[in-house]
Amino acid sequence: MTLETLVQLARSRTPADRGRVQLATAALALSGALLLGALRIARLGKGELGNDIYSNYIAESGLRSGLIAILIILAALTGGLAVQALRLGTAARERRLAALRLAGASRKQLRQLTVADAAIAGLSGGLLAGPAYVVLSLLFGALPRMARILPGAEPIDALLWIPVVVMMTAAGVVIGSLLHRDGTAAPQPQSASQRHTGIVAGPVLIALGLLTSPYMGYVGSTIALAGTALLFLSTSGLWIRWLGRRLQRSGDPANLLTGVRLMTDSRPSSRICMLLGSCGFLVGSMANGIASVVAGETTSATSVSFYTTGFGLTIAGLVLIVLTAIAALIVGVADQLVDHRRQLASLTALGVDLPFLRRVIRRQLTVVAAPALAAGLLFGTVIGINRVSGGAVGPFDPGTLLLAAILAAAGWLFGHLGAAAAGLLLRNQLRDALDPENLRAA
Repeated sequence: MTLETLVQLARSRTPADRGRVQLATAALALSGALLLGALRIARLGKGELGNDIYSNYIAESGLRSGLIAILIILAALTGGLAVQALRLGTAARERRLAALRLAGASRKQLRQLTVADAAIAGLSGGLLAGPAYVVLSLLFGALPRMARILPGAEPIDALLWIPVVVMMTAAGVVIGSLLHRDGTAAPQPQSASQRHTGIVAGPVLIALGLLTSPYMGYVGSTIALAGTALLFLSTSGLWIRWLGRRLQRSGDPANLLTGVRLMTDSRPSSRICMLLGSCGFLVGSMANGIASVVAGETTSATSVSFYTTGFGLTIAGLVLIVLTAIAALIVGVADQLVDHRRQLASLTALGVDLPFLRRVIRRQLTVVAAPALAAGLLFGTVIGINRVSGGAVGPFDPGTLLLAAILAAAGWLFGHLGAAAAGLLLRNQLRDALDPENLRAA
C-alpha cells in the first residue's frame, strides 16, 4: 500500500469522525505548546533572573524547575485527552475497516490505516503547537507580571519546534498502534471484585494519606491523591450503571431512553465521569488554598499575589481539561447517534421528534457531568489543600463549608450548561439520526 493510498483511506469521512480527529489534534497541539513552553523556560538557564521582567515562578531558579515539571505533567495530561478522543472511535470508521477487511485487506494494512489516522492527528497537532505557543505567550504576557509564566517566543524557538513536531507525530503513531483492534476481541468489562477492591481501598488510602501527610510530607499527599483517583475510578462505573438501570425503570419516556443509552455504552461515560470528578477535586482543593491565603492575617501582599496566582493558574489549566473532557463526551454521543441512527429513526413512528431527542441527549450528558463535577468540587474543597499537602489542619469552619456548597452548586450548574450547549452543537446530528431515510436497507 503506497503512502498516498494510505493517507486517502485514513482520512476522515463523516462529521463525527472529523470531530474526533479535530479534538485529538487540538489536544496534541496544546500538549506540544506546553512542551515548547517547558523548553523555552529551560533555555533560560539556572541562574537568578530579574523579578522586574519575569514572574517569580521563572525568575527564581528553584521555582523554575518546578514550573518546567508542571508544564510537562500538563502536557502529558493533555496528551491523555487525545488518547481518549481517538479511543472513542466512530461507527463509520469501524464499518469502513470492516468493509476493507471483507474486500481483502490484511490485518497489517488495517493496522497501518489506524496508525496513519492517529499519526495525521499527531502531525497536525505538532504543526499547530508553534502558533498555539505564540498565542498562549501573548495571552500570558498581557496578564500581571506574576502570571507571566510563559516567556515570549524567539526565532531560535523555531528550531525547538521541529523536535516537538516529531514527538507529537510519534505520539500519534504510538497511540494508534496501542488502540488498534482486530475486531475479534471485545473489551472486557471491569470485574466486580476489581470494583469492590477500589471502593474499599480508595477511602483507606485517603484516610491513611491524610493522617500521615503531616509527618511524611509529599509521600502522604501522594497516597491521599492516589486513593482519591482510585475511589473515583471505582465508583464512576457503578454510578453510571446504577443510574442507567434506575432510569430504565422510570415512567418518563425521556428518562427511559436516557437509561437505555447509558447502559448501551457505559465505559466512555464512566471514564469521563472519573476524569471530571478528579478535576473537580483538584479545583476545589486549589480554591480552598486561595481562600486560606486571602483569609490569612499574617500573609504579606506579595505572598498573597504569589500563592493566588499559582492556585489560579492551576485552576485555569484544570478548567481547560474539563472543557476538553466535556468535548470528548460530546463527540462520543455524536458517535453513538451515528451508530444507532436506524433504531432512532424507527422511533419516529412512535412520535419521537427532534425536541424530545434533544432532551434525552441533554439528560444523558447532565447525569454524567453535573454530579461528577459537583461531588469533586465538594470533596476537594472540604478536604482542602492543607490536609492534602500535610500543612496545619484545623476543624471544618463554616466558611469552608459555605465555599464548598457554592462550588458544588457551580459545578452542578456548569454540567447543565455543558449539556445544553451539547444539545445545540449536536442539532444537525440529531436531525440526521431521525431521518426516515436511515431505515432503508444498506
